Amino acid sequence: MLKDLGTPARGLVRSAGMPRETRRRRTVLVLVILASFTLMVLDARRSAGSPVEPLRHAAAAVFGPLESSATSAREPVDNLRDRFAEVDRLKAENEKLQAENEKLTNELRTTDYARNRAAELDRLLKLAPNYTVTPARVIGIGSAQSFNHTVTIDAGTADGVRPDMTVLNGDGLVGRVVRTTEATATVLLIGDRNSTVGGRLNATMALGFVSGRGETTGALDYKLVDLKARPKAGDRIVTWGSRGNAPYVPGVPIGTVTSVTLTQGALGSTAVVKPFVDPSRIDTVGVVTGSPARAPRSALSPEKGG
Repeated sequence: MLKDLGTPARGLVRSAGMPRETRRRRTVLVLVILASFTLMVLDARRSAGSPVEPLRHAAAAVFGPLESSATSAREPVDNLRDRFAEVDRLKAENEKLQAENEKLTNELRTTDYARNRAAELDRLLKLAPNYTVTPARVIGIGSAQSFNHTVTIDAGTADGVRPDMTVLNGDGLVGRVVRTTEATATVLLIGDRNSTVGGRLNATMALGFVSGRGETTGALDYKLVDLKARPKAGDRIVTWGSRGNAPYVPGVPIGTVTSVTLTQGALGSTAVVKPFVDPSRIDTVGVVTGSPARAPRSALSPEKGG
């Protein structure tokens, strides 16, 4: 007889054999699905009269403040993260700008130095137009403990430099070579106590001797051969040369007379001379020499300079 009941009957029989709790859960699930489906159908109209609209407003009223609170609580965290990112970006840009600024500063310094050296070489050629001059650069200063005013230049015997050669720059007389190696030379400055240079007054052609004081200021003493001669402030002094042009060639500017002191009880006077060359600012110099012994260091001559 059960076979004649059909499929619904068999379902009811199977449901009758299930526990009550299981049947209740299934019933609730079916009702929820049906209710959801009904709400979806009703809300599909999207009109102001939709029965779902009050529920939507109610949900917005309940969950809206919660969502705003969550957003407000998250904003400081997002802002803090953005600030850290901005600080990192600004720090990277600052480091990049500092590196570029340092590079440009170094290039500017290098350019200025090269320009200054070129100007000194040009003045050197104009100062000694009748001599072949081998250029060099000061690479060392004599020890203060030795009480000698000397500098070391980067030209030596391989460049044709020998002792007792005149050294000058674009301002005037620097000194003379006293020692040499293959690649370097030691130059005794005219301000040293052991330095004496024959000097001639430009105004009167009177001869005298210029001696160093060994002072860092570079001041020199000048005594005339003619005891009756009277130099005056502003007179310019140049070298009158040595036999065989060693150690000094003629015509190189030495300095300017700044003051004159008369010798009491005797004829003659002593003048204080300010040298044209500042001993604390010597860089590019020229050694008056013949043709260099090797080709790498080119010698400056009037023909090449022109």
